[in-house]
Amino acid sequence: MKILLAVDGSEASLMAIEEAARTPWPAGSMVRIVSVADIPFLIRQWAPPTPSGSYEEWGRIFEERADENTARAMARFGEIAHEQTEITAKSLKGDPKIAILDEAEYWEADLIVVGTRGYSAMERLWLGSVSRAVASHAKCSVEIARRPEVRGVDEKAMRLLLAVDGSEFSDAAVEEVANRPWPSQSEVHVVSAIHLPFEPSPEVWSLPDSYYFKLENAERERAESAINRAIARLRESDAERETPLTLTSEVIVGRPAGTILDTAKKWSSDLIALGSHGYRGFTRFLLGSVSYEVASHAPCSVEIVRKPI
Repeated sequence: MKILLAVDGSEASLMAIEEAARTPWPAGSMVRIVSVADIPFLIRQWAPPTPSGSYEEWGRIFEERADENTARAMARFGEIAHEQTEITAKSLKGDPKIAILDEAEYWEADLIVVGTRGYSAMERLWLGSVSRAVASHAKCSVEIARRPEVRGVDEKAMRLLLAVDGSEFSDAAVEEVANRPWPSQSEVHVVSAIHLPFEPSPEVWSLPDSYYFKLENAERERAESAINRAIARLRESDAERETPLTLTSEVIVGRPAGTILDTAKKWSSDLIALGSHGYRGFTRFLLGSVSYEVASHAPCSVEIVRKPI
């Protein structure tokens, strides 16, 4: 597995480094740590001309900062992961949103790990502009890393919330969780949400009560089927583990994003895993509304799994 870890020296990227270092990756995995020298364009219509030498010096400072970021990230990653994973580093130039995505595609990364915010003082959104762009436009899976407040520093066992809906996208998320060598005593809570496609309105009041009953039953059957398939695949993966995963499941009623977030908080999840789109989603959108809302507001790390092409 090839993991691209993007850092910028901020507290958010430090969280991403530590989360990536603590995560048990499959044998033979490679981690490439990148930092981008985002050199600002200094020339403005209202500003006096900038000497070329000054701009070159400015660029050198930002390039040195990127090199320092990768060096510190490698050191911190190594302290936690030791020699379990092959680590390389690379400094990039340009707009971080574009440079990270280009490097991931060039290197054929399977997963990009980023923090929730960078150093930009103008950020006012739940997701920083870089992490938002990477999550929306990456061709591979993306993990938005957060450190859960309830998790102890030395704890290894993980609490994974796996959201499924029976779509091919959620199947990819199940497969990703099944293929990871999670630490001993890790738990996976598989959930699927029942959400009726509309609320009763005057136009549909004339419909018989049996219509809503059948609709809810159909949704429940779909949710239970998705959960059963996920549980079966996870149990199958236990054959390759020293200790099996602790598996629980739950059908939850309500708006998918909201119920997933509420469950993650109540269950003290370390990681939420879900597909990039749902079974009602449209692949023409770069990121599904549920996965985007969960990534934006989750109390823990979120892995948005994209279906392999």
